[in-house]
Amino acid sequence: MNAYLKADHHTARIRQAQETVGRMLRYAIGNPQITVSEDLINRSVKSLYTRHEDFSAETEILLWTVYAQLSQLISPVTDVSIQIADGLKNTAATVEDTASEKKILTAKLIRFFGLNSHKSLLVKRCQQDLGVITFCLLMFVSFYVVSQCYIALLSETLTHSSQLLDDLKAQKTAELLLNEQSPANQNLQIRNEILTLYLKLDAASQALSDLVMPLERLGFLTLSESTLNTLKSCARYRDTIDPENADLLRCVALERKYASATYTVLSRYVLPLLLGFIGATAYVTRHTLFQLATNSYAPSPHGMMTMRLCLGGLLGAISGIFISADANETQGFNLNLTLMSLTMGYSIEVAFSLFDSGIDRIKEWTKSLRTPSTANPTVNDIPSAPPK
Repeated sequence: MNAYLKADHHTARIRQAQETVGRMLRYAIGNPQITVSEDLINRSVKSLYTRHEDFSAETEILLWTVYAQLSQLISPVTDVSIQIADGLKNTAATVEDTASEKKILTAKLIRFFGLNSHKSLLVKRCQQDLGVITFCLLMFVSFYVVSQCYIALLSETLTHSSQLLDDLKAQKTAELLLNEQSPANQNLQIRNEILTLYLKLDAASQALSDLVMPLERLGFLTLSESTLNTLKSCARYRDTIDPENADLLRCVALERKYASATYTVLSRYVLPLLLGFIGATAYVTRHTLFQLATNSYAPSPHGMMTMRLCLGGLLGAISGIFISADANETQGFNLNLTLMSLTMGYSIEVAFSLFDSGIDRIKEWTKSLRTPSTANPTVNDIPSAPPK
């Protein structure tokens, strides 16, 4: 019984190897960039057309030798990737030849999500992975665009509010310099300018409040009850604009404070995190497209893409910590932080090589501290003066 099972298993292995050799030989001959020698073709054909029951030890050695040579010849293409490419082509051809327009759309959706039960599990797995990669790319890019638009709007409003405060301070200083000998029209002009600046500052403050409060309602920002009540009470100070009203300035300062804190968190931590995810997804997408173009794509083990995305996001967030806050933090987009976050997410190998290089330098530095220095000789090492 055991001998029969071993023989059956051996026959199955030979049959599978013949099928693999046949696919690799077909791919090698059909690829104009690969040159297949006539001797290799003859030996491959001989191993393919030998019946299983006629296999001798020499024929089996020939089969595995041809298998190894073809594997090296078509690398990085593999038998698995050839089966996936054939399955994708056959699926596309079936849809184009036999389906109507409505069925074509349905079949494409089914193919995109990998739900076609007539395809092999390998092709299903491939299409599921491609669907996940496409979804992650679209999701992270969408989140990035929305976040960047929000941050740009918040930054522009904060910058405009800062400029209005500077102008208001300058007008207040000019008002203090007026005296009885100053022309009346100049005094009136300054008062009108101060009132106009208050109106603009009130509008900018209201815009900042409208930008920050939705984040609090969505749960992304937590404000104390007293702060919320203070922000809500600022509405009554906006009805009557009084340049001498200190409550309005307190409301402006409070709204600017929380808007600035929100901008700092989003621009230095949330946005780099998204850029790290985008960089990692871009690498996975580019690598996948290259493999699909070269017929060398094979589904990766479950979890590898997730780990790559998590590492990309982690390194992107870390880059926001590495780059210190600039004095002109609200003056626009931080290009250095953008490039570092995207680069570290795209190439985690470069990032970790930098970490390894820094750790090695620290080790060398600490080693030099532990090693006694011989540059400055001790008192005992200094030779005494020769006797006279």
